[in-house]
Amino acid sequence: MTRSRTLAVLLTALTLCLAALTGAPARAEIQNEQYKKIRDEMKALYTVQSLLSWAERTQGERSVFAQSYKGHEDLFSKQSIAVVDKVLKGKLSEDDRLAATFLKNALVLEFVALDTAHFGDEINNTETGATVQVPWEKEPVPYRQLDVLLDQEADPARRVQLQELQAMVWKEKLNPIYEKEQKRVEELTRQLGYPSVVAISQALRNVDLKALIGTSQAIIKETDSMYHELFAEQVKLVLGKDVSEFRRSDTGYFSSVPGYKKFFPPELTIPAFMDFIEGMGLDMSTAAGGEILVDDEPREKKNPRAACYSITVPDDVRITVKPTGGIPDFETFFHEGGHALHFANSTSPVWEFQQLGNNAVTESYAGFMEDVWSDPEWLLHYREFVKLYNKFQPPAKRVPVMTDAEIANLIRNRVFWHLYFIRRYNGAKLLYESILHGGDPSLWNAYYKGQTSDLHQVYRTLFSQAYGYELNDIEAMRFRTDVDSYFYSADYARSFLTKAMMHEFVREKFGPRWFRDPRAGEFLKSLWKDANKPQVEDIAAAMNMKPLDPDAVLRGIQFLMDSADRLAASGE
Repeated sequence: MTRSRTLAVLLTALTLCLAALTGAPARAEIQNEQYKKIRDEMKALYTVQSLLSWAERTQGERSVFAQSYKGHEDLFSKQSIAVVDKVLKGKLSEDDRLAATFLKNALVLEFVALDTAHFGDEINNTETGATVQVPWEKEPVPYRQLDVLLDQEADPARRVQLQELQAMVWKEKLNPIYEKEQKRVEELTRQLGYPSVVAISQALRNVDLKALIGTSQAIIKETDSMYHELFAEQVKLVLGKDVSEFRRSDTGYFSSVPGYKKFFPPELTIPAFMDFIEGMGLDMSTAAGGEILVDDEPREKKNPRAACYSITVPDDVRITVKPTGGIPDFETFFHEGGHALHFANSTSPVWEFQQLGNNAVTESYAGFMEDVWSDPEWLLHYREFVKLYNKFQPPAKRVPVMTDAEIANLIRNRVFWHLYFIRRYNGAKLLYESILHGGDPSLWNAYYKGQTSDLHQVYRTLFSQAYGYELNDIEAMRFRTDVDSYFYSADYARSFLTKAMMHEFVREKFGPRWFRDPRAGEFLKSLWKDANKPQVEDIAAAMNMKPLDPDAVLRGIQFLMDSADRLAASGE
């Protein structure tokens, strides 16, 4: 036996002894050779696919996911799933059982993806290649540029025209592909022994949809009158019109809060984020010694939807954003920064925890970072940050500074959007996708009594109720494109509850200016280190709180509304 081999044995023995003394279960690497082969092949393929996806998303390159699966047909098969099932039936540590469960879930998804990847390529290539002729533009406009134009267009009549052009792409080009994909996914789901996409989604996301829907509906009911009051108030303040005149095409421009764009110029987005994380003793470096990559170039064919790519954890983590300025840009960058910091600070060596599992927890971290833009103390700090920035700028480049009253109104505006997204994701999307994917009627029949055969009209009804205004048939044409695969909406829905709990915890533990306390950064790093291993229940336990507590959301909303009232009364 070599000296290094002897040392390894001694270290293993010491680890096992310490585990026995502390009562902690020692993780033993899964020794099944077939399992290892499956994991290693998946790891290599996922790296390639992540890089391909990055090129498609940031550069508008042709999507070739279907080709990337060539030669991996045996990997994503029922036989591979059976190998992992056999491992799961054996004696495993708690961590190994969770890792193997993550791997099995990924294999199930990839079994379906292998067969349906060509639909994804067709959708991506259609979106990248589609153009529309906008009446007031000389050249055809890329489809993916339409959302950017909608967000920036001040003329409501033109916004209606832009949405109608967008809806024609949905109706004629995208919806037929999505419908074919959905039918095939349902067939493959049944082949795997699951009665519906709802059933497989609950298993894959480790979520009780009925309980989550019930909790969510309770929040929506409790805040319903506040939502409608804030909606009417903000439409009048932001758009200068009555809420009865609001249309779906107004949403992007409305959410951009154009009157506040002057306070949030694009050049301050990254410096503000750096100031935020540095106050907690954090930075953009990775646990592997590298740096988080940021692509913020506004290329025409670049997908406008921001994203974080954990190519390999923790050494290669990237962010893509398409900035246009304004508060949504700042929130978006902080959101993706939250994802990036999570994975860049992960130290778990377990690949299944690095790359697999559901995303409710990482969405909680991202939402926690994003929601700092409704925190009254952070907004006051940002005002001082802008004042300091202005000292080093010529008069023409100085950024306007918000008054207390303007900060108060911004907080009320952000509360409206918090409630809007809860109503959209926890409300309409969970119900609609339960119907779309053939779930048991007990999931929705306490909250929706209508027909379920005409999905276009089901979408129109549920989202009209959620938004607080009536969608027309054109606006509801997104009933195919506005669907999250395998209830990703449930991950968002759980993150909305968990991030509210996190904000309450840091305010109580580290004070109202928690973002200037390095202990807050250490707390976050203690959550991030295990990558995707923790579930929302584990995050709640780390804070000694009840998981998915609706009261935490309600307390958080009330805290923000009270803070806005105090600032409005201050007179500065």
